[in-house]
Amino acid sequence: MIIKKLVFILTLLAVTNCGYEPIYSKKETLNISINKIELIGDKKINRSIVSFANLRETKNVNYSYNLNLNSSKKIEVVSKDSAGNVTSFKITIIVKFSLKDPNDQGAVIKSKNFRTSFIYNNKKNKFDLLQYEKIVEKNLVEKIAEEITIYINS
Repeated sequence: MIIKKLVFILTLLAVTNCGYEPIYSKKETLNISINKIELIGDKKINRSIVSFANLRETKNVNYSYNLNLNSSKKIEVVSKDSAGNVTSFKITIIVKFSLKDPNDQGAVIKSKNFRTSFIYNNKKNKFDLLQYEKIVEKNLVEKIAEEITIYINS
């Protein structure tokens, strides 16, 4: 009898969870409206940030901001072996973000530089190295897009 009650209670708890949900798990809409998005620098990174951060232009709003993104990517050699062969690289992505007021001669409302980097080992197969670099770049861009979303909504 006690075992049946215990199984029933555990099943009930498993079926009805506590409602925990990570704060930024959903791609929420922004608290601001964007009139114009200007992208400078690495086009691929900029488009990925706009997509991941769910940034959209809204034309029919009375008061909105202009958004500027200036991004760059740098791959550096971190270490070499005794023969002079590269053993590890460092990829760094830098995004300069700014929100400007279009009505006040482009006065900057919010501005921040986002930087993230990752160190990874060299691979003998260059195709595998390029594929790994693409995955690392995507992860770093997603991280920056999440930071931008948090910064805009704060």
